[in-house]
Amino acid sequence: MEFPTSLTRNLKLLAIAAGLAAIGGIYGGTVFASHSFELGTTGNTIPDNTHIRLDGMTLPPGGVLPLYDASPNFVAGHYLMRASCDPETKVPLVTVIAGHIDESAEGTFVDKVPLYYIDHASTADSCVYHAHVPDPLNGGAARITDIALINLSGSDVAFNPGDVVDINVQRVLGKISDAEYDASQLPGSITHGNPIYDLNDGNPDNDGMGFHGGEE
Repeated sequence: MEFPTSLTRNLKLLAIAAGLAAIGGIYGGTVFASHSFELGTTGNTIPDNTHIRLDGMTLPPGGVLPLYDASPNFVAGHYLMRASCDPETKVPLVTVIAGHIDESAEGTFVDKVPLYYIDHASTADSCVYHAHVPDPLNGGAARITDIALINLSGSDVAFNPGDVVDINVQRVLGKISDAEYDASQLPGSITHGNPIYDLNDGNPDNDGMGFHGGEE
């Protein structure tokens, strides 16, 4: 017997919700690591997940790869990326930018996304990063409708097998028309390299404003 598409979707969502509730029960609602200041979902908000494979792609110098556009809404969520990086500094070879890209240059404001480097999930060729959308503690654009990659390294950047971006939008915070930026900053105004934080290297000076061991 076949069910209508809408009913099938609702049944899947109910199954996911039940699974999340069970996980919350197991851990008693404990918040772990630096995810503790992400907003999460409320009410009838349904997460919007975008998964983009980067392997096999080459981004030329100055090239921009749009990843996500929620316009006219600015949103909150989580960003995951595995990408080519500098083996010494762990800075990705492409720069992650976010903010609002408008048809008008005067209405456009983007900034670098602060990234948390995840050593235990990275390899020699590709680094894994998490980021908060937006990041209220470490800076970057405050109201995000758009996320993109831009190559400011001066050379072609070729992505490795397994390189990927995953964006999980958890909540709509408002409309950009109700909270416009009062300044303009274009992708071409930004320099190469994202701020990189690492909670696991034993150096507290590069932890950003993250949290350790679930303690705020």
